[in-house]
Amino acid sequence: MTTLTRPEIWTSPDGSRLGCRQWLPEGSIRARVIALHGLNCRVEDFAPLGECLSRRGIAVEAWNLRGQGLDPQIARRGAWLDLEGMLTDLEAFAGEPTAVPLFLCGDSMGALLAIQAAAREPWRERLAGLLLFVPVVGLAQKNPPWLKSLLQTMAGLFPRLRLDPSWFVQGSPAMPKLTRIPERQHAVETAPYRLGPTTLGFLARMGDLIESALPAAPRLKTPVAIFTAGHDVFVTPAQQNEFFERIGAADKTQFHYPEGYHQLLFDLDADKVLAAAAGWIDAQLAKRTSPR
Repeated sequence: MTTLTRPEIWTSPDGSRLGCRQWLPEGSIRARVIALHGLNCRVEDFAPLGECLSRRGIAVEAWNLRGQGLDPQIARRGAWLDLEGMLTDLEAFAGEPTAVPLFLCGDSMGALLAIQAAAREPWRERLAGLLLFVPVVGLAQKNPPWLKSLLQTMAGLFPRLRLDPSWFVQGSPAMPKLTRIPERQHAVETAPYRLGPTTLGFLARMGDLIESALPAAPRLKTPVAIFTAGHDVFVTPAQQNEFFERIGAADKTQFHYPEGYHQLLFDLDADKVLAAAAGWIDAQLAKRTSPR
């Protein structure tokens, strides 16, 4: 029997003490999922997935990312976004490889981080599969091409200056519609861990992360499941489809929810999404044990 236990506070390689959560099966563990949350989110946002998968013998683990709204170093909130630092944290959180199949999961911004991890070593060989929930592989709002250069220049001149990311999504600082469930939308809008305005450097690096998704897609060789929403305010179906077509893995599946919004795990299709994710992992595990 494989068991996994860790405290509710995880210490990252740089010494940061970050909250983490586990959803563990009551019996033996068939597989392990490490989950990376999105912008303005936290580990508890994986509760629906963790509760669903743990009932099927699959462990789910996540930690509160540095630079987000629950970072214990307040100065880093909305200011720190470093891909290499995130991947260093991921490697340390995952620990040494074991015989238990390991899946990597990301939601929104977390999906972009998962893409970059899975496109390089050691993750390309280590992962049994990659689950991507609403990866923002492009922006639906067409911002002028010179904007990113301006942000980078202004970030150097005014490192503490902040803007709300919503300006670059819908042209206003208002919270966009993320779900068809009013109670969830209200909870997101009033969450104490919501970042609000971020530094210009943070915005520029987020732009880099978005732009790096398409070039990374051909380097994804592990089985991939991507979950997309028809009413995602951040990214269009055409952008999602282009990313899916570019994925280099021979084994890839797209689950599309035409009426869905960005927070698929907290929208009206959530039960279907969870069932699809669990079924896809079960299928991948079955392939690993079937005669070749």
